[in-house]
Amino acid sequence: MTITSSILLTSGGGGTSGTITGPRNKIEVYTGTLPETCEYTGGGDWSTWGATTFTWTKPSAMKADVPLIVHVWGPGGNSGCNSNGFGGGGGGYAYKKIPVASLNSTETITIGVPHWSTKNSRGSDSSFGSHCSATGGNDGANTSNPSGNPNATGENSNPQTSVDSGYGQGGIGVGGDINRRGGQGGYSHSANPSSGSGGAGGSAPRPISGVYEGTAGRDGFRGGSGHTSYYGSSGASICYPGSNGPNTWHSTGGAGTAGWGIGSRWNQDYRTRGGHGGAGLFGAGGRGYSLVGWTHDDNLKPGGQAAKSGHGGAIWDPNGITLGGGGGGGGGATRASSGQCCSAAGNGGPGAGGGSYNVYDSSSTTRGGNAGGGGVLGGSGAGGQYVGTCMPGCAGGAGASGWDAEPYGSRGHSVGGFGLIVLQYAVE
Repeated sequence: MTITSSILLTSGGGGTSGTITGPRNKIEVYTGTLPETCEYTGGGDWSTWGATTFTWTKPSAMKADVPLIVHVWGPGGNSGCNSNGFGGGGGGYAYKKIPVASLNSTETITIGVPHWSTKNSRGSDSSFGSHCSATGGNDGANTSNPSGNPNATGENSNPQTSVDSGYGQGGIGVGGDINRRGGQGGYSHSANPSSGSGGAGGSAPRPISGVYEGTAGRDGFRGGSGHTSYYGSSGASICYPGSNGPNTWHSTGGAGTAGWGIGSRWNQDYRTRGGHGGAGLFGAGGRGYSLVGWTHDDNLKPGGQAAKSGHGGAIWDPNGITLGGGGGGGGGATRASSGQCCSAAGNGGPGAGGGSYNVYDSSSTTRGGNAGGGGVLGGSGAGGQYVGTCMPGCAGGAGASGWDAEPYGSRGHSVGGFGLIVLQYAVE
């Protein structure tokens, strides 16, 4: 789509307003696929994501003295599961200013997509013509280095190879003026049906634009880790890593664009609470759930509040991009001897991570909840065994379940976010 002025997005208690001064007056945003080209095979599976290639035509009235700025993000990685519950890595990022004279009359835009069915591979690359590209984040069970690594990012070595054997590495930018690496997916201590844990999705690098204009940028952040039985963990934001759970009863909120997600420490299975999401630049983090059950009889009579998604919004402007979402609140469950009540975790706002969902023991009565999805560029939260997980926003890594939530899993799809390309330029 082509936008001739600012896109101001708001949600919840936060807001954005105003304009950004600068020489550019056009912005185009590309992501996703053409729906009519997707093929559904039945049984809950997609055989292909469909066409993800677009043609950009150079405007005849393009100002010759104002370079085009292109931001390219690769897709996020899928989670691992049922053999390895690591989170998926965030997509890589390339930033480039291209002189107008160096642009062809048409350029091919390719949006990278996660693989539709794997847990140990990576998705396709995103690219803007032959000018620059970005690779996808690794799936949670993939340890291989991205192609072009590490020279494309100017590093002497890959800093993620030696971290937890390199599972769930982030993608990298290639060919940009500045190339950055996506955040690594979070660790899982074990993937099994009775005491599994899930690692959360890594974030993609934040845009070198808006409040970060003129900087060298930085790599994405790592998703939180499920470091012992039943644990989930929260998704990373573009500014903070995801958080680990404080104990098996309580979940953590997703990282926001202005603060960490937190956890709670109230240690009773019938009085459980989730941590709040980290604050956003433009709004509050989502509150964590609170569920309190009675224990004097066999009836479940819970009282409490559900988890909420992060507030805040984003600015998409020809002269600046700023993502300001809060992290999603943590979700979870409470129970009595003959019943259970659960609250799904909250989703992250733009640039923020999703909340986690803990499963505090091996009982089947603690199952059935969902971790929260990440906002654009943010990683999704993770859960213990049999917890559903949500697809993150563009370029974010997928959060894992401790068992059965990979693509083809019985409780949901842990698929990474699609790639993203943004163009900013000026016309007469």
